[in-house]
Amino acid sequence: MRFITLLLIFAGYNTILGQEKKPLKSQIEKVTLYLEGAQVERVYKGVVGTGRMVLSFDNVSPHIDKQSIQVQADPSLVVYSVLHQINFMTEQEKREEITLLEDKKMVLDEKLAMERNMLAVLGQEEILLSKNQDIGGSNGIKVVDLKDAADFQRARLTEIFQKKQETNQRIRKIEIEMGKLIRQLNELNQKKDQFTSEIQVSVDSKSASPVSITIRYLVQKAGWSPSYDVRVKDITQPVDLQYKANVFQQSGEDWKNVKLFLSTGNPNDKGSKPELKPWYLRYNSIPVRPIAQKGYNSFEYISGRLLDEKGQPLLGASVIVKGTSQGVVTDNQGNFRLQAPQSQNTLVASMVGYELVEFNAAKGAVVNVSLVPSTRFLEEVVVVGYGSSRSAGESNDYRESLTNKKKQQVNAISTVTTYQPTTVVYEIKEPYSIPNDGKTYAVEIDAYELNASYEYFAAPKLEPDVYLTANIVDWQDLNLQPGEVNLFFENNYLGQSFLDVLNANDTLKLSLGKDKGVVVKRTLLKEFSTRKFLGSNKTDTRLYEITVRNNKNQPISITIEDQLPVSTDKEIEIRDKKYEGAKLEEETQKLSWQFTLDPKKENKLKVGYEVRYPKEKVLYLD
Repeated sequence: MRFITLLLIFAGYNTILGQEKKPLKSQIEKVTLYLEGAQVERVYKGVVGTGRMVLSFDNVSPHIDKQSIQVQADPSLVVYSVLHQINFMTEQEKREEITLLEDKKMVLDEKLAMERNMLAVLGQEEILLSKNQDIGGSNGIKVVDLKDAADFQRARLTEIFQKKQETNQRIRKIEIEMGKLIRQLNELNQKKDQFTSEIQVSVDSKSASPVSITIRYLVQKAGWSPSYDVRVKDITQPVDLQYKANVFQQSGEDWKNVKLFLSTGNPNDKGSKPELKPWYLRYNSIPVRPIAQKGYNSFEYISGRLLDEKGQPLLGASVIVKGTSQGVVTDNQGNFRLQAPQSQNTLVASMVGYELVEFNAAKGAVVNVSLVPSTRFLEEVVVVGYGSSRSAGESNDYRESLTNKKKQQVNAISTVTTYQPTTVVYEIKEPYSIPNDGKTYAVEIDAYELNASYEYFAAPKLEPDVYLTANIVDWQDLNLQPGEVNLFFENNYLGQSFLDVLNANDTLKLSLGKDKGVVVKRTLLKEFSTRKFLGSNKTDTRLYEITVRNNKNQPISITIEDQLPVSTDKEIEIRDKKYEGAKLEEETQKLSWQFTLDPKKENKLKVGYEVRYPKEKVLYLD
């Protein structure tokens, strides 16, 4: 068998004209799903005959990238050209669900017609009785006969009215059921492109023996995105992480029992490397910005800030591009900066304890978005992946004691991972079916038991809550991709957030949410906080006390962060700094205390400073 790669040859159309056209019924055997798009492999095995002919592969997706078509055939077949064309005369195969609903609608149509005909018959009989009220003519009628006639007419009209009422009730029930069916069919048939396409291969067959022909092509309207389930039992147990793929396709053809491969690649990305041009400086000239091309640099930034209902910044909230796995986490001021594809400007902001918000933002825009507290209260848990480097003095024993291992799953789908130069491919060993409906289906990729060290974190200047984090080392070997995370604690669903592994370093940190068992309080010590005036200057002194109490039954490791002010003017002097026991970052003046706190114990920390500045100026220090 030889392998031939053919671009769509339009000149081959002249060769195809006048040749015998032979339709072939092929089967989809293999699909490689990319983050955007999918490569489909169709196979035909059988006899095609001898001589020059056109082999037609019908009922193919109309969303084919024509340049991606490849033909692989036995040596007994000489392939001359390949043509792809849309077939507007043949519609896509209807799904069984749609066929069943249409059959049910047909039955309801017949019932409705029958009931409406019955209603018309009863109406005609009512008219007939109403017109036949002239009894006995001019000679009159006996009283007994008149009574009998009136009784008959009353009884019959009463029966007619009752039957009409019952018929109308049945009609209303049928119409309600019909409305539901029509809405469901409209939902299932909302696709605009119902037509198909065909691939015509012009060949010269040298043998009448059975042959094998494989057609490969790239389709759009398909893809997958990573997602994770993180399960935590308690802070003494490892973290269970389940890696899943959310797959979808609406390519125009059903994938039934196919060999499924998931690739982290994206064929829509531009493959060529960027080239720098000479940068010439000239007066009064504005630098020319390169035009972004599809696949490479086709992203622009959206910046903004997330606030709570009181206008305070939200730390650790997630912002993702809707329908993708691209996202970031807000900093301690609630700020975010996110790359978004040119074709997508809808973002989704979320944080446990708050309602999810979707909003649109133009590329290059800066937006402020407020989140409101959720009406359904869950134990507040957020999962955010980010990185931190180990200190130079940390021993290797720590790393060796936290070796991660693959978790054996019961009744799980088997997966084989293949490493390629620029991508990772996951082979799903069991056959898989993905219908042509655009819905998202979850496919299990892998599961891991991750040994973690747990640490608490608090920034009481921002909020009086303490967060629990899990630190995981050697996570790079897990081949994780950025994606949404679902968190479960003791099999209870607790919330959703985003795992940002692109910005992680040696240690992957998962924030497991607020723990009410650890209390932190930041108090201004007024007796040591003063304001003095001296000449043309005034001096403000501030001293805060941070109290940390461990109400749990086991010792905890905790990090407390605070900060000292940073001067932006030579007239503003910051003196007499107090931060005993804290580590100071000179550039940002951020303070951090790291310590272990025993059960039912508390620790008190102090942070203070003195600010001197001109008395006619105003500074907000509180």
